[in-house]
Amino acid sequence: MKTKTKRVTLTIIALLAMVNFAFTQYVDLKPGYHHLDPDAKKFAGIWEWKKGNDSFMLILSFQKVEFKGCLKGVTADVILGWHKFVKNGKVVEDSTPFKFSNFYKRKWTILSGSGMLDKNLLEGTIQHKSKKKSVNFKIKHIDADHIKLVVVFNIPGTKVSTDEHPYDSSISLPQNIVLTRVK
Repeated sequence: MKTKTKRVTLTIIALLAMVNFAFTQYVDLKPGYHHLDPDAKKFAGIWEWKKGNDSFMLILSFQKVEFKGCLKGVTADVILGWHKFVKNGKVVEDSTPFKFSNFYKRKWTILSGSGMLDKNLLEGTIQHKSKKKSVNFKIKHIDADHIKLVVVFNIPGTKVSTDEHPYDSSISLPQNIVLTRVK
């Protein structure tokens, strides 16, 4: 059951990554269709922010992904990523050991694409593992060596909370920070 739920969730995330493209024009998502996103390439790289004993690293990879299931044969340019969050010198979240694994291994914690109206904006989701949820983000491209994590926010919609698994609406990931390209 857990694997099936994970597959459904990942399929929904993949569909959402293409949503802002679908809003701007009619798209026939049949085999052979490829959603181009060349503006996303400028976000690829290793980015880091440090302040005292706190740090945040993003490893972003531009990849061409072929969907499966009901979207079999449809491909899209996406940004996959991995992140490391250190607070007070303690590692809180770290998916970087899986860096550059492909889409199908599902080891990534970031899925995104560039904005349709603003080619210098990267929008997507990041798995906030310490809070057991995913959150949305917006990253602004400043120049070749700097990006700004503008905002991180909860995904809109109804949240299910139980006594055993209460929903935590807080977000501990940093935001409104400028990251510098490391590589």
